[in-house]
Formats: sequence, C-alpha cells, structure tokens
Amino acid sequence: MRVRSVNLRRRLGALLAFAALLTARPGAAPQAATPVDVAVIDRDGKFVDGLGPDSFTVTVDGKPRRVLWVRHVSRGPGSVVEAARRQTGRTDTLSFAAEPARSLLVVIDELSIQRGAERAATQAAATLVDRLGLDDRVGVLRVPIPRDTQTTLTTERPDVRAALRQVVGQAVPAGARPSAEATAGRQTAGVEDPARVTGDPERAVVAERPPTEAPPVPKAGEEAAAPSGLLPSLQSALTAMRSTPGRKVVVILSAGVPASSASGVESVALAAASSQAVVHAFGLPAGRDDPDDLLDTIALDRLARATGGTFAMLGRNADKALERIVPELSASYVLGLEPSAADADGRRHALRVETYRSSAAVRSPAWLVVRPDAADYVPPPEAARLGPLGADPSRAAVVDIGRGADTTESARSESAARDLQVQRLLARAADYVAGYQREYSMLVAEERYVQRTRTEQQTLRSDLLLVRPAGIDAWVSFRDVFEVNGRPVRDREDRLKRLFLDGSPEALKQLAEIKTESSRLNIGPVERNINVPLFALKFLEAANLARCRFAPAGTKDVAGVSATRMTFQETAKPTLVRLDMAQDIAATGWFLVDPASGAVVGTMLQLVFPSNNAVIELEVRYERDANLGLWVPVEMAETYSVRGTTMERRALLDARAEYSRFRRFQVTSETETKVKIVK
Repeated sequence: MRVRSVNLRRRLGALLAFAALLTARPGAAPQAATPVDVAVIDRDGKFVDGLGPDSFTVTVDGKPRRVLWVRHVSRGPGSVVEAARRQTGRTDTLSFAAEPARSLLVVIDELSIQRGAERAATQAAATLVDRLGLDDRVGVLRVPIPRDTQTTLTTERPDVRAALRQVVGQAVPAGARPSAEATAGRQTAGVEDPARVTGDPERAVVAERPPTEAPPVPKAGEEAAAPSGLLPSLQSALTAMRSTPGRKVVVILSAGVPASSASGVESVALAAASSQAVVHAFGLPAGRDDPDDLLDTIALDRLARATGGTFAMLGRNADKALERIVPELSASYVLGLEPSAADADGRRHALRVETYRSSAAVRSPAWLVVRPDAADYVPPPEAARLGPLGADPSRAAVVDIGRGADTTESARSESAARDLQVQRLLARAADYVAGYQREYSMLVAEERYVQRTRTEQQTLRSDLLLVRPAGIDAWVSFRDVFEVNGRPVRDREDRLKRLFLDGSPEALKQLAEIKTESSRLNIGPVERNINVPLFALKFLEAANLARCRFAPAGTKDVAGVSATRMTFQETAKPTLVRLDMAQDIAATGWFLVDPASGAVVGTMLQLVFPSNNAVIELEVRYERDANLGLWVPVEMAETYSVRGTTMERRALLDARAEYSRFRRFQVTSETETKVKIVK
C-alpha cells in the first residue's frame, strides 16, 4: 500500500486585468485631490472598517475641507486578497488598494542607552520584526550615525538580526567617564560599520546631514561629519526617504532626547509629513542622570503624535507594547481632499481630521505638506503573486464560522465581518507560506528520525531539503538519508552541493530517485513519502486554499504568540494525497497561525484510509529561530493506527523526528561557482 502526494499544476488567469481593477481610481475626482493618509483605531486597538467620505470631517488651517473620496489600503501579508474581496463594496467615492510589501525603519538611540542595557531595545525591535511579513522591508539605523553609513531596507531577516546584535549603549551616567573601549568604538565606527544592512538597493536610506542646517566646512584633509543626536539623525533619514514611494513607518526606541534639543521636534515632524512617514516612538528607562541635561521623553510623544503615530513607555511587557501598533501597520485610509491653490505653496498647513465615531481615534499628521514632485501613490498589487485567490475572489477559501439560524440584518453583518477576518488570516498564511518556501529553500536541516513498530526499530539520519526543480511549478520537500542505524550510506556533502547547483533534467530525475529511495527506508505497514514536516503547508498554498473548508477553533499561546487554531477539511478531488496513485484520501487537520504575520507555528495533518479506517497523523511543532528570522520545525510526531475488533485503535507505527543544525546555502559566482554552507 503506497501513499503518495500529487503535484497539481494551476494556471493563473486574468492577473493583469485584476491588477488594473485594484489600482483603478474611483472616477476623475482622485486625480485632482490632495491625499492624506490616516488610521482609525477603536478602543480595543483594532482598525475601524467601513468608513467613507461622510465619516470624516477635515480642517486645513482651521477652514473646513471637503473629503471627495476615500481609499482603503490593505497593507502587508494577505493585503492583495483582502483588497480583492472588498471590491464588491467599491463605489465612485470608495475604492480599495493593496500594498503587499511595507517599508519600516527601526531607529535605536544608542546615545540614550547605558552600555549593557541594550537588550530591552533590541528584544523589542526583534519582536516587532517577527510580527511582520516575510516580504516587508526592514532597516536598522543606529544613532549616532557613523560617517558614510548607508542603511538599506531589506527582506533578509538574518541581516536585520545581525544589525540588532551590533547595538551598544553609549550613555554615560553623571560623574562617570566613557571607557576606552567605548571611545574607540565611536572613533572607528565610520570605518566598517556593523549596522550596515544590505538588501534591495531601490529601498536605500542614506543618512545625510539635514538640509535645513548648513554643514560646517571641513578642514583640509577632513571629511564632513555625520549628523549627531537623535533628532538631527532622524531628520536626515526622513529626508533621504522622500524618494521612496508609498507610506513609510519609523519606529524609535530611545530613553529620550536632551531637553536642550527638544525644540527640533517640529522640524523632524515636518520632514516626516513631507516623506509620507509615520513615527511610532517607544520610551526606554532613563539612560543617564545628568541633572544639567535630562532626557525628555515628552518630546518623543510630541513627535509621534504630530506624524500620526503613537508613543508608549516600554515596561516589563515590552513585547505587548510593540504589538499594539501592528493593526495600524496593516491598514489605513487615504483621504482625497478637495484641492486648494494654497496646498502647493510648499509650506506647512495645520491639519485636523476627525470622525463621527465617538469610540474611535483618528491618527493623522498634524500638518499637510504637499510636495510638487509627489504624486498620489497607489500601491499596485504584484501580478505575479495574485494567484487564483486574487484573480478571482469567488475562489476564496470556504470558511465555516458557525453562522447558525439567525438571519437578521445584524447577524448577517456580523457573520460577514467574521468571514472577512478569517479570509484575511488565510490570505496572510498563504503569503507567509509563499515567502517561507522561498526562504526555506536555501536551508538544510539535519533530521534524526526514530521509527518504531511492534517488531522493529529504525533510526534514520538525513538532510531535510526544500527545492523547486526547474520546469516544475511546485516545491518538493524531501529527506536525503545519509545514515541508517548508525551506518553511513553515502557521502552527504558532495550530493548536497550537486542538488543545489544542478538544475538539469538529470538532476530532476535524481531528486525523484532520492525521494523514492528515502521513502523505501521507512518501516511500518504503509509505504509513504508524505512524512516530512513541511508537507502540510501545501494546503495553505494560495492555489490550494479553495480545496478545503476552514473553521476557526480558538487560540493557543505559542512562544508568546497568541496563534489562531484553524481547522481544515479537504473537499476537492482529486485529493493532494492518493493511495497507490488511484484512490483519493481526503486530509483533515489544523494549523496554528500568527494573525499578524500569517506565520505558521504548528500543524497537524490526518489521513483516514477509506478501506479500513486506518489513520496516519503527522503533528509538527515549530520554534522561532532567532538567527534565521523564521519559524522552523523542531519536532514531528507520526502515528499509524487501525481500528481493531473494538472501537479502540491499535498503534502499528510510532515515530518521532527532531530537527537541528539548520544551515544556509549560499551560491556565489567567482572564477568558478561555489557553494558555501553557513553553519
């Protein structure tokens, strides 16, 4: 009896047409309107849906300004599908758009942090980064900025983690003198700055001296100094970000700015408004106690509010404080204001935005600053990532949320809201799986797999890989066994290199042979190739969501993440798993999903054989790997049981696999192609 997975190819249809639909303007009015980006948050910290032009009142320089249209912009993981699902509510004055990849800059004020007290700031920043999507671009900027520093927003989480590890507090308590090590660190920081983050060159943020200040003329042989202090450095970064399209988010971690420099808040807030950036600031415990120049967190509060952001002090539960801003990063409204000739004069204009919702708070910039070179930017969906869910919203995943018999208008509205919430979660999970497969495809993990039956036991040691063979529109997860019961069966490193480098048809054939060879080394009553930890993720791929019926089933805390448990039942045929390649075996199970990032932090897959009610169960436990910036499988439990003469089941196979030694493959092109395994 053989259990095999089936790779099903899907064609993506009408992608370009649908992308045009999402980016279309609601009539001619938006072309001439003045855009303002705002967020509306309720008392529970959730984003308020369903607002239109009549929901807002706006004044500019104290004079009423009409809202011509409103655009609801979904941001981050799942945003494309969410915008697609909302298109049925589109009108001449209300439209929907998506921004799949967000831009976020983390600014850590080393000048305000005492040496040895950096952990609170770096842990908080790492927690926030973990709640973002894998396609979001992140940069880390340390203050003071070393000379010639360039910080790039990148999707490479290991680079971001490396930058955070380089943070070193530089605040000196009153009466103390800086150590020689700290002084040397400041002097050499401009030579080779470890905070440099490499990544997407189109998202570079170059730290320059603020344009409002005339730089001092350097002496002969000297270079111009980089800006010093939090506010000047922040203004430099915001000015450099002006050329980056779309909304930017800046997160500041600081113990405050010196009272003597707090007057610079207004200039920084204006730079943020000009760059379409919102600032969220978080206060740290006082880094120094100099009575002549105390640090001021009130200035950080003023700055955040003036840009449409928030301020909070980080206490013992710092992670929760940062998580509160996640809803504000996931959506916003763009208001199209009736234009005025004064808008384009290049000056600041006092802006006030309110909503009739008494229980909601509007986050908006304090000033309206219109740049002549800035166009109304509508983030276009990425056509290549739309997939069947995006191209055709009617093919969205089937959701069972227990509607009951109540058909009142209120019940239908509540049911629709819950349905949209679950669809959003599934869309985020699908986006995460797509990015996860891309990131995991560069990794190799070592697996120790112990299988036990009533009569025998076998221990396999293998390399676990995820590859996408040339010409195949699917990811293949498999184990490459190199040791059986302590006996080596092949040379592991040479074959690994060939697998990663060779994309020829011969290599594709070799992959199939390795997968078959490894499955034959399994023991137990059933031959199988599905017993790999990443197999269950296939059911969360965008092309496969419509194959299943999903239902929310509570939450579970996983390493501090309140994950949503989502059960699923495969309903489409042919099924992804088949018996002897001929008989359908419908899958059921559950996923644990982080509602913010879509990260899958746990899975359970169950297959029931129609002939004898035998059951295979595969449960995988994940943990977050700080170095990789990913949730990785650490344990897989596999059981195979059958029903006996009574209703009780008899276990015929019990297996446990553990995963360790995750290594990243890096392929470099020099005089010859080489593969480097980073351990």
